[in-house]
Amino acid sequence: MREGIDALKRMAQMAKNRLRNKVNENENKMIKKRGGFIILQAGNMDIKSKIITKEDNKLYERVVSILDEGDVFNPIARLMDLKLYSKLDEQSKERYLFELVDKFKKYKERYEKEKRAV
Repeated sequence: MREGIDALKRMAQMAKNRLRNKVNENENKMIKKRGGFIILQAGNMDIKSKIITKEDNKLYERVVSILDEGDVFNPIARLMDLKLYSKLDEQSKERYLFELVDKFKKYKERYEKEKRAV
């Protein structure tokens, strides 16, 4: 338990030092691509960053087209891949639905932010 606290304190101190010194961009380097993520190494820390896929872009475009229509009844159902959904077990169906709702919410916020900026 003490090791975890010490590691957390060490990470916090490193973050504080980076903020003070504005870490040189050359210290960061890509070390791995795995499972839709890029893992960067900065000093002794690994930073995980999500790769935006073509599927994410397609889904965002679908969300935009739904939101452009105005008041839409049940937009999540319109985003669902029914063929995929019908093949899933109950637990996977729930996970799929919750992930889709999260993505819709994120993309809706992005859409509204972009629309305000224009």
